[in-house]
Amino acid sequence: MGCLSNGMHFLKAVDDQQGASRLGGSLFMAVLYCVLTAAPVVSFGAETLPGLVRDAFAQHPALRSRQGLEEVAQAGIDVAKREFWAAPSIAVERADASANDTSYQGDEQVVTLQLKQPLWTGGRLTGTLSKAEAQALVAKAELEITRQQLALRIVQAWSDVFAAQSTVAAYEQSRNTHTRLLEMVKRRHDEGVTAKADMELARSRLETVLADLSSSNARLDTSLELLRVLTGRPVDPAALVVGVYDIPRQDRVLQAARERSPLVVKAQAQAKMAEAEIKIARAALWPEVSLRAERQYGNFTQADADPQNRIFITVNASLGGGGSNISAVEGARAQYRAAVEEIHIQQLAVDEQVLSDLALAHTLAPRKASLQRARQSADDVSSSWERQFLAGRKQWQDLMNAAREQAQADTQLADVLGAEQLTGWRLKVLTEGVDALIRLHEYQANE
Repeated sequence: MGCLSNGMHFLKAVDDQQGASRLGGSLFMAVLYCVLTAAPVVSFGAETLPGLVRDAFAQHPALRSRQGLEEVAQAGIDVAKREFWAAPSIAVERADASANDTSYQGDEQVVTLQLKQPLWTGGRLTGTLSKAEAQALVAKAELEITRQQLALRIVQAWSDVFAAQSTVAAYEQSRNTHTRLLEMVKRRHDEGVTAKADMELARSRLETVLADLSSSNARLDTSLELLRVLTGRPVDPAALVVGVYDIPRQDRVLQAARERSPLVVKAQAQAKMAEAEIKIARAALWPEVSLRAERQYGNFTQADADPQNRIFITVNASLGGGGSNISAVEGARAQYRAAVEEIHIQQLAVDEQVLSDLALAHTLAPRKASLQRARQSADDVSSSWERQFLAGRKQWQDLMNAAREQAQADTQLADVLGAEQLTGWRLKVLTEGVDALIRLHEYQANE
């Protein structure tokens, strides 16, 4: 049985004890019951946020694209490793020379097989391999960034769905209250004990509530559609299972958030890439030494000559045009310094997000408690003023204002409950990583 159904049974039990004047038929209070009594056990067919994240990861094209780029980067490492090996090559040359050309009196075609092995490159090959490994780390970090962003988008949509669902429940209750009050004032007007202006006020307030209800339903539909797009399947709002998680302490989360932030990991990998670029640029200032072995078939100067074997030691050095290789080293160093600063920038951004969410989370609990008390007080006031109105001791305007205050308290509480879901889940993603959601889903599924 779903959480909402349990909440309605809870309300029925309250109605049996206290009467229907306070909580009977209150869908909003049923939703609130779900939040306050959420259990970690998830029944078959339940919609949980970790489950939605898992479904999104299984089918989203952005992740498949990033996974493909990560495979490309891994292939780059293999290419860089093979650069250390000897490079085979074959050359086929054919000459069509004049009859009196003394340099080409032999064979018309020469085939040369070569094997070139680098002996010393000044660190170029090592730097190239380090750069390829760093590029693979960047590709992996970009995949994790995409996963985190997708998870956070689902968290945002999830909290919007819950807040909108709670708001819809609040306005549905307000609609029922205002409909009942309008029917009551119509009867009193027909009996000649209430002015027409009171009936028009009740009708106007009901129209306002209906407009707010329509807007809230549109917000709920939009959030559900976004979840459908992100997860690749429809989401049943009646099966939502909402969890309430303890907010971690500040001294525990900042370092964890930095370590798990894919943006910080990417910046660190880019710094490694810049460091490798320095090695490559420095290597260009040194000569490269290589060994080349070749076997030649045919000879342009002598016809029908036997194959010839040769071994060469090659030393090649160049400073580039105008000594540009020297400037390349300075440019690579500047790029490295910028990459190191980018690490600090990303760490500060993570700190800012986490501290902001922690500050908001710590204000939500007392605010929720205050709004719950205010909501109960609004119920008591509305019930009391309705009795006093019927006894002639309160004006109709007072009764309508009390009904509006009930709806305001409900919608404010709905916003707080949505913000509670948003900050709690977002902190979990930022401090524990998206894989923590997958593990949580597996744990809940096995319960």
